[in-house]
Parts: sequence; C-alpha cells; structure tokens
Amino acid sequence: MRRRLLLGSLFGAFVLLFAGCDGGSDAPTEAEYEQAVVSAVDRTDFALNRVTRAQSWDELVKRMEEASVAIDSAAGDLDDLGSPPEFEEDNKKLVKALGDLGNDIGLTGEQIKDPAFRDAFLNKGTQGLNFGSWDKANLALGGLLGAGLRVKTLQRQAAAPA
Repeated sequence: MRRRLLLGSLFGAFVLLFAGCDGGSDAPTEAEYEQAVVSAVDRTDFALNRVTRAQSWDELVKRMEEASVAIDSAAGDLDDLGSPPEFEEDNKKLVKALGDLGNDIGLTGEQIKDPAFRDAFLNKGTQGLNFGSWDKANLALGGLLGAGLRVKTLQRQAAAPA
C-alpha cells in the first residue's frame, strides 16, 4: 500500500511537472522584443556615428573595425533572443541585414588600409559610403513599425566637419 502511494505521488509530481511546461517555447514577449530591437538600433546608430567622427585615416579604420564588431554583436543578440512568432520573418531579415552591415563596414575598413583604394576614394570626390545592407535593415525595421512596434529606423549620420 505504501509503495502504491509513493508511486502514485511520484507519478502525480511527474505529471504536474510536465503539465507546467509549454513545450520549450522561450519566445520573448512583444515588449521584450521591442526593447531588444530599440537597443540594437541604438547600438548600431552609435557605432556608425563614431565612424563619421573619425579625424584621421587610422582612426577611421579603427572605428570601422569597432563598428563592425558592435553591429555584429547587436545582430547576434537579436538572433539569440528570437522574436514573438508574428515578427519572426522581419526579425530574420533584420538579423541578416545587421550582420551584413557589420561585415560590410569591417570589409570597407580593411579596404581603406590599402593606399590604392584610399587614393581612388579621395580622387573620385566620393561624398560618403552607401551600404545596401543598411537599406535592408531599414526595410526590416519598417516592417516591424508597420506591425505596430515602437521602433525607429537607422539614422543617416553626417560626417564631422573637416
């Protein structure tokens, strides 16, 4: 009798334990996800703004390398967090676009180290850099805005006065 009672109790505890599980869903709430997107955008804008404030070629390269790491980290944090199911497609697009933007910034910084690229950059009267990944990130952010999240798009950064 005692054995049946013990087994019954263990079985009951086992059932209660698994009844409380939701199948392993660890999706963030809409508010948590919204805050994570705002943070990723702020981190990306901050990193890009620092690039525009560089005062020398060496500082530009260093800040581009730092921005690459910071933007990639923001993308990774969003990817690790995940999103509520209704934002999953836009989140995938945003994570990819931010990862690509971080990579683009880093590769451009590498190219600027090459004096030939630097000369071509200066002699063509280039006014700035444009990255398709930046546009794609803003498209994904626009999708999230359209879905009702209170987020903002990446902002254009003005270069520091010469």
